Amino acid sequence: MLAHRISKVPPLYDREAAMRLIDGLGEELTEFDQQVKDLIAGIGSASPYLSRLILSQKSDLGLVLKSPIDETIKCACTLAENAGGLDGRDAQMKALRDAKSLAALVVALGEISGALSTMAAAEMLSDFADAALTGALRASLNAMKPKGSAPFDAAAPERECGIAIIAMGKHGARELNYSSDIDIIVLYDPSADPLGGEVARDIAVSVAKDIVSLMQQQTADGYVFRTDLRLRPDPGVSAAAVSVNAAEVYYEAHGQNWERAAFIKARAAAGDIALGHRFLQALRPFVWRKYLDFAALEDIHSIKRQIHAAKGGKEIEFFGHDLKTGHGGIREIEFLAQTQQLILGGKNIELRTQRTLDTLAGLNRHHHLSEAVLKELTEAYVYLREVEHRIQMINDEQTHKIPANEDDVARLAAFLGEESSSQFQTRLTTVLQSTHAQFAELFEKEERLSTDAGSLIFTGVENNSETIASLSALGFKRPEAVSDAVRGWHAGSLRATRSTRARELLTKLTPKLLERLAAASDPDDAFIAFERFLSRLPSGVQIFSMFASSPEIFDRLSQIMTVAPSLGTDLAKRRHLVEALLEHAWPPALPNEEEFSRSLCARLDRAQSHEEKLNAARRWASEEKFQISAQLVLGLISTDVAASSFSLIADVVISLMLPVAQAEMEAQHGTIEGGLVVVGLGRLGSRSMTASSDIDLIFIYDAPDGAMSTGEKPLDSVRYFARLVRRIVTALTAMTEEGALYDVDMQLRPSGGAGPAAVSKAAFVRYFTSDAWTWEVMALTKARIIAGESGLSSFVEEEVERIISRPRSCRALANDVHDMRQRIRDAKATKWRWDVKNLDGGLTDIDFIHQFLQLKTGKRFALSGDILTKSANLSTPMLEPLLTISVLFENIIQLSRAATGSTFKPEGSGIALKERMHQACFCESMDEAEKLIERSQSAVKDIYARVIECELDSEESGEKRK
Repeated sequence: MLAHRISKVPPLYDREAAMRLIDGLGEELTEFDQQVKDLIAGIGSASPYLSRLILSQKSDLGLVLKSPIDETIKCACTLAENAGGLDGRDAQMKALRDAKSLAALVVALGEISGALSTMAAAEMLSDFADAALTGALRASLNAMKPKGSAPFDAAAPERECGIAIIAMGKHGARELNYSSDIDIIVLYDPSADPLGGEVARDIAVSVAKDIVSLMQQQTADGYVFRTDLRLRPDPGVSAAAVSVNAAEVYYEAHGQNWERAAFIKARAAAGDIALGHRFLQALRPFVWRKYLDFAALEDIHSIKRQIHAAKGGKEIEFFGHDLKTGHGGIREIEFLAQTQQLILGGKNIELRTQRTLDTLAGLNRHHHLSEAVLKELTEAYVYLREVEHRIQMINDEQTHKIPANEDDVARLAAFLGEESSSQFQTRLTTVLQSTHAQFAELFEKEERLSTDAGSLIFTGVENNSETIASLSALGFKRPEAVSDAVRGWHAGSLRATRSTRARELLTKLTPKLLERLAAASDPDDAFIAFERFLSRLPSGVQIFSMFASSPEIFDRLSQIMTVAPSLGTDLAKRRHLVEALLEHAWPPALPNEEEFSRSLCARLDRAQSHEEKLNAARRWASEEKFQISAQLVLGLISTDVAASSFSLIADVVISLMLPVAQAEMEAQHGTIEGGLVVVGLGRLGSRSMTASSDIDLIFIYDAPDGAMSTGEKPLDSVRYFARLVRRIVTALTAMTEEGALYDVDMQLRPSGGAGPAAVSKAAFVRYFTSDAWTWEVMALTKARIIAGESGLSSFVEEEVERIISRPRSCRALANDVHDMRQRIRDAKATKWRWDVKNLDGGLTDIDFIHQFLQLKTGKRFALSGDILTKSANLSTPMLEPLLTISVLFENIIQLSRAATGSTFKPEGSGIALKERMHQACFCESMDEAEKLIERSQSAVKDIYARVIECELDSEESGEKRK
């Protein structure tokens, strides 16, 4: 009997607590000797939980003490199994919890007294967990009506029911700790007779959920086991129960090495045991791979290399140390055993053992561990498990940590039978250090996959505490979210990480990626940007390989993506943009027009078909615009250089798409006498394009009267040039697999949208001589010849100068300009502080001031000091702020378009982009920058009033204001 097998009695820690327990038992212990009483007193002095448990079962305590331990456990198991046959949910739940209390009591008494070894206690707890699952499954099945052709077995409904419960982890290996959760996978066979085929899934899922509820719902009688289903295949997507076929397909296609390691310990624990055995048998090729290629070996090794296990590292802090996952802890011994099993077990079936101590012994027998190391690790494992059990027995908490204060450590030391706290601390620290030293031997010749900040473990279904600490040390403010995301990557949650090779590469890269992201001004923002980039990739092998071979590329990418989300989106959509970073020195020297033309010409020459030429032009332009945008957002070039470069890219594309369109036209309709010119307006014309600018174009042609094309399908000049313009516009705007080049706006051509696509030279002159509105003439102040026949180009340039230089009534001009400004305000009014284009007192007002002054003086000039002073007679008090504000607003709009593709909005923007924006405003903070914008806005409105509104006819002005 248990009472006769006592070999250890814990010394008293809290005498008053011990006496309260003894007094509470009354006469229950009178028939037992002093050793039994001392055992109960020692337990009462250290464990509030066991004291409550003993008092709740004091009527059975004598029987437990007088019975053999194994018989009492069998009794508890029988009670748990039979609970499923009781009537009523409440009765079933109470019976399960009463059985658990009995099992918990006898195991605790047995282990504390020395009657049971720690690992024997773990085995008994595991056997009871099997019985409890059987009872819960019976209860659930009995509540269901079978849908198939055969009923559930009346005496044991779980038998051949088509639902199997697979025990994982310590439960599967029969190594449960005292307050352990249990990890299970619920599988079902839809073809099983009782499940009824089509409704099998609904039945199995309902049963799985019911089992969890029966096991872990907290009632007045406590709970049975906290039950976790997260080790099932693809837990973020799959239902609570998974079909056998679906599980097999998942592991064959997506199974990871940590899942292989988990299945080393898997066991059919309850339900349809035969089905569970068949499933595990089918999974053997996945778990035990006979042949391992280099990449697979690397990935297996990575499981342990992610742990920061440098020899001679930081000292182990005793107080608060985690016995499970900390240095020298239980997990290190288990990792050592399991990684060796994964590598060696495919060829050596004797190493396919479930229990950690059996595996260590097997490794020794096959000469993979020395006798000395085997002895040291075996003793360490048993001792650490014993300490773990005592920690959990104090308050029935699923914890593995040494208490953080001296009083609680003294309680634990007494509970373990140690002479003193200091002796316990010395002994445990020595074990942890020696275990960690053995574990660290595995790392001496391997590249580490941790960081100096600590371990980076992203396997399993829950966050690792040391990994969370490591991420915090790196500077991440939301380490749990980062860890969740990275574990998701490794589980194939993204398209880019669904292949085995991609995950292997990512595992190796993860520490470096996280260290580089941590170096950003806001590591969390940088991580979000990178995850957004990954989520848009169709595959990851090529990108991860590139990062591995050229880590500097990732440094550039992380900087760019953190500041500019829109560029991160472009990078994900077009992998060739990432490759472009490899092909250039960084930052690349900015090409001139001749170099740009030569580069695009080479691409077009290599293209065979018209479609290939369109794609080549789009790829080239996207690469070049990306290079400019990236340098702009990182502050490597100024906004005026960026504007000039964006405009030059557009010039080259238009110039070289013109002959491409002409070739297509000539193939169908031949050539025609005459010529065509392309005129750029707006930002293209003024060479101030942004990363997202569209292009404003006018097409002007000249041809002799009666001219006809020479092809098989001849056209007159009007139709010929109209179709040619449509082909040019299509070449620029058509959406191909590489996207579009530009949006083309032709609303500024004579007669606007109602006018012809191509305007004859004569019609252009006639329209601007007699019919053009003032706002159309204002647009011509930015006109510039982009491409076309040289003689016609010269004529158009001269005509534009004549149009602008015509004498005008200053008052009438001011009225027209102001009227147009009012119309734009009404149509595009904005209150966004950073929408500096449409803001009242923004860039549009500056444009109107500039255009008004050019038409007033009859001279075209840039917005610069000398010319404004000489030509427009603008006073210094107005000139200097206008020029300064123009630069400020251009900085904002250029950077905003490059970084976001639209208007910058502080809300929702990352810290890095906010910093870049206020730096572009030459300010120390966002608040300071917004105040500067407000002051600048007021200054521009004041200058606008003094330059334009002061010229307005008072009567007309009054009417317009009404």
